[in-house]
Amino acid sequence: VTMRFERHFACPLGCFRVSVTDEENAEARGHTAQEETVLLEPVEDRSVEEREIIFRRFLESAPELAEPTKQIRGLEASLLSGTKSLVFQERPADNPRKTYRHHRGEFTQPEEEVAPAAPAFLPPLPADAPADRFALANWLVAADNPLTARVTVNRHWQAFFGRGFVPSLEDFGYQSETPSHPDLLDWLAVTFMNDLGWSMKKLHRLIVTSATYRQASAVAPDLIDRDPGNVLLARGPRVRLEAEVIRDSLLKAAGLLSEKMYGPGVRPPQPAGVTEVAYGAPKWPVSGGEDRHRRSVYIYQKRTAPFAMTTTFDGPTGEACVPRREVSNSAIQALTLLNDPMFVEIAQALGQAVLAAGSDDATRLRELGRRVLSRDFDGEEQAALMAYVAEQRRRLAAGEIDAARIAGDDSLDAAERAAWMLVARAVMNLDETIMKR
Repeated sequence: VTMRFERHFACPLGCFRVSVTDEENAEARGHTAQEETVLLEPVEDRSVEEREIIFRRFLESAPELAEPTKQIRGLEASLLSGTKSLVFQERPADNPRKTYRHHRGEFTQPEEEVAPAAPAFLPPLPADAPADRFALANWLVAADNPLTARVTVNRHWQAFFGRGFVPSLEDFGYQSETPSHPDLLDWLAVTFMNDLGWSMKKLHRLIVTSATYRQASAVAPDLIDRDPGNVLLARGPRVRLEAEVIRDSLLKAAGLLSEKMYGPGVRPPQPAGVTEVAYGAPKWPVSGGEDRHRRSVYIYQKRTAPFAMTTTFDGPTGEACVPRREVSNSAIQALTLLNDPMFVEIAQALGQAVLAAGSDDATRLRELGRRVLSRDFDGEEQAALMAYVAEQRRRLAAGEIDAARIAGDDSLDAAERAAWMLVARAVMNLDETIMKR
């Protein structure tokens, strides 16, 4: 038997077996080796298990069960296929790849051969191990190489305070600024390596429970003049939340956030036409049920037409790797929180939850404040929101706005639900809602 695979330089045939017979006009039936072995036995000699094998094969081949069998085969194929990913693999020790310094970076002009090693100004690779990728991995997290821990701590400090000890997260070298608190950076790096065992969760707990992080974010006028960027950490952080955190926190406040784990990407509601700018004008079929409100990490990403809300709040498009996000403040962000279909839906659910919390406005406002801001409104805020509720009720009663459209249905309490949806939407747009303070 000769098998040739010449065209695509790859073997397209996986596991197979060859059966040989001297019968003329033999036909391959597609039976497994186990099924063929059982079929060769006399019927009266077959055990119960062997009869079950034959009966199952009969059901799989019966025309009446062709459609269910097709579905079963599809499910089995999906289980066997799995998820594929490219991986690095070390070349054999007897066939190493040679690396050269290329003149002016030109790949066609290799010069002298270069051996694997760490730069001279950094700790050397382990002397008692081959200079391979495994050695590099150990070197990165070695106790005598604090650079990895320093860079990691700096990134996480920036996530909590809006500014790292070294503000340029992408450049931790000679061209970057010197650390604002070098001793604190070194202490956190050493603690992160030795005491916390490289645990991100423990590092986060250490930072958020510190007196520095728990300071009030209120700024005195003299402090603004002396330290407008809060480099000296004289007050708590006050930074805009990231796009995904804004969406997930408001879904949680409205009682909609799904905690379902894993699975394919989902498509939450967004303005029509966003994906039409991409090649082929792909559709955006909005997910239903629980998938509609899953966490933002599961949102399907189309690089040429990213999720509208994410880009509005300075999220990356995915076309390039960015070490940090720029932060902007624009009117489009407020308009998104007001009018984006996703946030309208959140405001409707939040208004309904607040409405069900009590029969009087004071109780409902207290529920709204605790859900969105994690606090009660003060007297001035309470009075302003009470007046706003009264004004929305007047407008709804006068027919100035459509209660059914605002509430999302035409039920008997649509006007009251619409009023509290409008109040919830206003609170969702507060500076305190989307700012860490």
